[in-house]
Amino acid sequence: MTDADGTGTRRGYFRAVALDVDGTIAEHDEIFPGVLEALRRARSAGIATLLVTGRIIEDLRATFPGLEGEVSAVVGENGAVVSSAGQVRALAAPVDPALGAELGRRGVVWRQGEVLLACSAADELAVLAAVRHLGLDYQLVANRDALMVLPAGVTKASGLAAALGALGLSRHNTIGVGDAENDHSLLDACEIGVAAAGAVDALRARADLVLGGAAGGGIVELLDGSLLAGSERCPPPRWSVQLGTDASGLAVTLPASQVNVLVAGQTGEGKSYLAGLVAEQLVTLGYSIVVLDAEGDHVGLGELPGVRVVDASSGIPLHDAVDVLCWPGESVVVDLSGLAVDDQYARVEKLAAEIEAERAARGVPQWVVVEEAHRALGRRRSSALFDTGARGCVLVTWRPDELADGPVEDLDAVVVVGSGSADERLARVLARVAGVDAGVAASAMAGAGHRALIGRRSTPGVLVAFDPGARRTSHFRALLTFPGVP
Repeated sequence: MTDADGTGTRRGYFRAVALDVDGTIAEHDEIFPGVLEALRRARSAGIATLLVTGRIIEDLRATFPGLEGEVSAVVGENGAVVSSAGQVRALAAPVDPALGAELGRRGVVWRQGEVLLACSAADELAVLAAVRHLGLDYQLVANRDALMVLPAGVTKASGLAAALGALGLSRHNTIGVGDAENDHSLLDACEIGVAAAGAVDALRARADLVLGGAAGGGIVELLDGSLLAGSERCPPPRWSVQLGTDASGLAVTLPASQVNVLVAGQTGEGKSYLAGLVAEQLVTLGYSIVVLDAEGDHVGLGELPGVRVVDASSGIPLHDAVDVLCWPGESVVVDLSGLAVDDQYARVEKLAAEIEAERAARGVPQWVVVEEAHRALGRRRSSALFDTGARGCVLVTWRPDELADGPVEDLDAVVVVGSGSADERLARVLARVAGVDAGVAASAMAGAGHRALIGRRSTPGVLVAFDPGARRTSHFRALLTFPGVP
């Protein structure tokens, strides 16, 4: 399987790393030792590497000959241009030449790029006065001792979005690294935002991770390390979904990436409602999901932008739908309710290979929601259809005891829903994941009553009851019994 960059395969969650240049991979116009070699290793392992810099592309080429050819794409001029395969594409109209003329009259030294106008941060007041004098809609962006004048709305985040889109990659599979004031939007836009070792204090405080080391050592460790390799998970708290509120009114949340969740309960007690609550929040946050909908409960998700509902009984080639629609920000609900159970499994079996191939190549969909999960991931099947070890699964079932051992061991959280949830089968699975005795789990489930209950591997021994939140989209309950449905 070849990734979006055409350089190899990758199994971990992350597919791209976006790096600032000055102060991050270079200093005083010199690339830190070992960084170029680490960039090459990352690309050969299937990671798309992008430079996201405030520099004018021609300046970058002159200062760092050959650097552009070592990466998948360059976002220049603080997000105003993208360079790929040697072709530079402007993403906004150039700053009005009248501003340069006005600055010249005011004694300000400046340089024009494809789009931006660059000068010294020491001239900020004079530049601001000139912009106001001319009545222009521009923003002034500081970058340590430099100042950039850009069209409103142009940021490193907007430029990165354009570059990732051209590669068919998602920001939710991207790590962003920077060091200065103009890197806030870059870090915010990525799944994980990383501050370089010498980053300004405000960026360090806001970052999900702060690198150690000096002279680029932290960058090399990141590029060669376990996070990009896929052996380490780091779900950042700022990307999360809210399941509801506990008895104190506090939000009960789950990470929005890199985890597996089981939603279990008796038939008709709200497990599909809660799974849909998770799904619609993931869609709103920009994650791509595929919902394998055994009973038509989730067709209401089609009310959300970017979500397509496909009727599996209509004859539409589903593998084409998944391949085309599961691009960054696009999601699919596969309505299997018109098929008998054996036909559903046969269709899911074919789709699973397509979905896993897409996830391996481009990281999307980030999530797969599997209703009646005991059918696809059960003990009676010869093999599990989905690699739950890769994370990003919501498994929904009323028979968790029928799940194979692998998927259960890969669970990071179990949510039990409904008044009939004091079921020994559910209690055993909850106990395994939450690290409690089965009797304790059963007692907590009985005490929760009509509320939901969650247990997590990350907080062993803790079970939290909560009231599920309100849905934005319609929730449909299956009204018909289909052939072969237990």
